[in-house]
Amino acid sequence: MKRFSSALVFSLVGATSLFGCKPPENTDDPDLSNEESLIGARQDYDNGVDEESTLDEQYGARSELPPMSEPAEKCTGKGKNRECKIVDPKPDVTAAYGARKLIGRFRWNMDPKTVQTQLEKEIEEEYAEKQAKTKDPLEQDRNREWKRQQIDELARNRVKFEKAAHHRWGVSLIAHEFQDDQGEEMIWVKTPTLKKFYFFKDGELYKIVYAYGTQAWPGEDFKTIVETKFKKWFGMSPEDKVKIDPETNAPLVRWVQWNSADNDHIRAFDMTAVHGALVLSVVAGEAEKRYGERLPETQDHDNFSESVDDVLGGSDICYDEEGNMIEDAEKCAKINGG
Repeated sequence: MKRFSSALVFSLVGATSLFGCKPPENTDDPDLSNEESLIGARQDYDNGVDEESTLDEQYGARSELPPMSEPAEKCTGKGKNRECKIVDPKPDVTAAYGARKLIGRFRWNMDPKTVQTQLEKEIEEEYAEKQAKTKDPLEQDRNREWKRQQIDELARNRVKFEKAAHHRWGVSLIAHEFQDDQGEEMIWVKTPTLKKFYFFKDGELYKIVYAYGTQAWPGEDFKTIVETKFKKWFGMSPEDKVKIDPETNAPLVRWVQWNSADNDHIRAFDMTAVHGALVLSVVAGEAEKRYGERLPETQDHDNFSESVDDVLGGSDICYDEEGNMIEDAEKCAKINGG
């Protein structure tokens, strides 16, 4: 896929050009109630304090965050030009609280084996919950089989991005997130409504991508989800951003971005037109400085030529009810109602 490394990026801090302005609401922790079956998305875990201390010892303690501030009115201009709006006085702090909650038991610079171990812990915890809810021997047997399948699948879902591997991720919604033969790899997990991708460079975790299927929040569009979900999680004052092709002056991609006090960047993209997904990514700022900003190009699907459509994953690529990638045009046509 063509990458426009010299593309222009514009941002409007606290702008309302994409989503307008609404009265403030208290910032909430990410509500993951629709993700309870997702391996790796669980936010409450046993011995959380002890595990947090261990992570601090291994990866360095994160700075203690100051309390979040109440939204406040900010006015600019004088007379007829005076304009007032409600803003978050400390948007980076609010974003950091949300990002830490979402990332949970994972830390930047973890190696793939450690991330896999953390994900296995979550399988074990969910398995224990399942077993605690039943005394039926048959149900318990099914739970044991479920755990075995989850751990086996997790082991298979580690991907090294090498051309020699002939992987097909170059036609997926994360095609822009990696480069082959550059010491990059990924671990991913899925449910019918959500896929999570953990990205590593030279053996260190630096980015997590959450791809929500449209069925995660039925009947809600990107604008609504940003307002009712993401702004509650990460704060009411994100930046509206756009990347422009300097040759044609056409927008390549628009997104919403929060910058956290931990120097993480949280971004939300509407990729429903091409991939049927709402994408949320969290990336370590220092790592992104080294490896470069990697953004999708999500123009309207109708504007793509057939060759570009193939690269992005057009009619030949879709996902079944279990979240598995299907690479068959006829099957995809049936799934998509064609």
